[in-house]
Amino acid sequence: MAGLSAGAERGFSLLEMVVVVAVIATLSVGASLSIAARGGAGDAPRLAETYAALRDAAVLGQEARGLRLLPEGWQVLLPQEGGAPGWRVSGAVQEIRAEARFEGAGGPILPAPPDGRPPRPDIVFLPDGGVTPFEVVFVTDAAVTACRAWGLAGLQCETR
Repeated sequence: MAGLSAGAERGFSLLEMVVVVAVIATLSVGASLSIAARGGAGDAPRLAETYAALRDAAVLGQEARGLRLLPEGWQVLLPQEGGAPGWRVSGAVQEIRAEARFEGAGGPILPAPPDGRPPRPDIVFLPDGGVTPFEVVFVTDAAVTACRAWGLAGLQCETR
């Protein structure tokens, strides 16, 4: 075996490769967490997804749907079961990571603090595809995004 010698080793050992992969994984997790913590950038698309889902559900189910605004975000409301008056909560609060301002046709929509009363929607999606007029402005360090919905026209978002 004249071709093998101890001094002619090339390449990386398995241990060196594992260490490099661990360092890269740690850096990528840290970078993704810092991007997510930056906040706000995903609020407008999440609101648009919620808007589309609620509008579709109201039209297809022929039953109104609601959106309640809270200081920390928004929450979906459904009509009470069995035709009883009122609304019930459906799902968790969708947190807003940026500064947000909501406006309705009658002026600012102020998020209601939890007070023990039955929930009421601030925005209502009707079975005919209509929606309570509203505008929300998301303000982040990088941009200002305004999303508007007026009746049957759908949601339109614009970033400045």
